[in-house]
Amino acid sequence: MNRVVRDDFQGDRLFLKKMNELGLEVIDFGFFRENVIWIKTKQGKFVLKGFSRSETCNKQLKLSKLYHGQKPRIMGTYTSYPNQKKTVQFGKYIWAIMPFYKGEGLHFGNKDDVKAGVEAITRFHSFSKNIPLPLYEQLSSYSLFKKWSDRLDAFKFHARSANWNHQMRPLISEIIMWGEWSLNHFDHEAVEKLENKAYKKKEITHGDVAPHNFVKYKEKDTYLIDFDLFAAVPQAFDWLQYANRILPFWHWSYEKMEEIGNEVFLKWFTKRWFVISLVFPTDLYREWNRALKTGDKEMINAVTRFTLRDFSHRKKFIEKIIKRMS
Repeated sequence: MNRVVRDDFQGDRLFLKKMNELGLEVIDFGFFRENVIWIKTKQGKFVLKGFSRSETCNKQLKLSKLYHGQKPRIMGTYTSYPNQKKTVQFGKYIWAIMPFYKGEGLHFGNKDDVKAGVEAITRFHSFSKNIPLPLYEQLSSYSLFKKWSDRLDAFKFHARSANWNHQMRPLISEIIMWGEWSLNHFDHEAVEKLENKAYKKKEITHGDVAPHNFVKYKEKDTYLIDFDLFAAVPQAFDWLQYANRILPFWHWSYEKMEEIGNEVFLKWFTKRWFVISLVFPTDLYREWNRALKTGDKEMINAVTRFTLRDFSHRKKFIEKIIKRMS
């Protein structure tokens, strides 16, 4: 990332002074996002994460402590500043620190990376039973149906006033139809059973099993990072999101999913509610809502390219499901 100085960060000098007080001699720093900073120091390279609320920060630090020291690693965890403080107040954020974990994200077009991701998610899920009930009850939860209904409504709202190009314009009604069909056929009973079972078993989801939230270092085990979207909901929701993330890289081919050969993952493709949910284009709605809300032309062009490149394969995949389930 290029080094960026933010006006509301109070300048280089004050930041460097604060880091020095904590025992870090900073050589260079830059922003991933406004509240996520990388720093290169004489003591090593770190990532600082800023929180606007102390409650959120404390909850993430408690979760991090549970995962710390697990072998093989399950999650990238927070550490302490050299002066042993866990957090520091600076600017408008409370800052926690973690090592800059060496390695790369996954590429979901690579079969070995997909398998590594499955194994990392499986280890993460298996650990959830160790979370103390008081901490588990602090995690957020949500209704998948409500979440998706809101996402579709937002897309419809933005789509009405969007200036679609000639390639996208004919596709919008079909993209909306996919979401409406999926919600109209949503298996409320099956999902409600999953939700009740999840609470009893203290299941949690990572909530953002995207390629950049995995770290793969050489031949060592792959693990997850980022506690932001942890939720007390069925673990099946992670597998649904994982499938939705992977399928565009494999031209929406279930046969390619079978080649992964992991029963924990593949069993979900036999569940009616799961297959119906694969019709819902949550990724398209998410990215288009973000792009259209900001009006960022570069972002809109990127989502347009992704939509068009993926559309024909997704359409065939969805049509097969609708024919089979209707």
